[in-house]
Amino acid sequence: MLRQVLHRGLRTCFSRLGHFIASHPVFFASAPVLISILLGASFSRYQVEESVEHLLAPQHSLAKIERNLVNSLFPVNRSKHRLYSDLQTPGRYGRVIVTSFQKANMLDQHHTDLILK
Repeated sequence: MLRQVLHRGLRTCFSRLGHFIASHPVFFASAPVLISILLGASFSRYQVEESVEHLLAPQHSLAKIERNLVNSLFPVNRSKHRLYSDLQTPGRYGRVIVTSFQKANMLDQHHTDLILK
């Protein structure tokens, strides 16, 4: 009995809703498009922040103050062509690739001591 009453009520409600939507097709076709355009246009105000340091570190942290001091004392030569590997912070980095002639394990204690000398 409750199921029949609930079914009849839902059927009537959705029938009226369908009739209302069918009698106003222009509104229900254009309203979602206009709302999407308005909400999408609001994203043009936002700017993407690409600096991870700005997002995660406090504004007046000691690390930022020290980095500004180092950058002012030791400026980076930015006249060279930029590489993909320099996207984080350019300069002051070095890479060393250490290999063994005998195909030995470079993580052995003996080899590690030789590398660190």
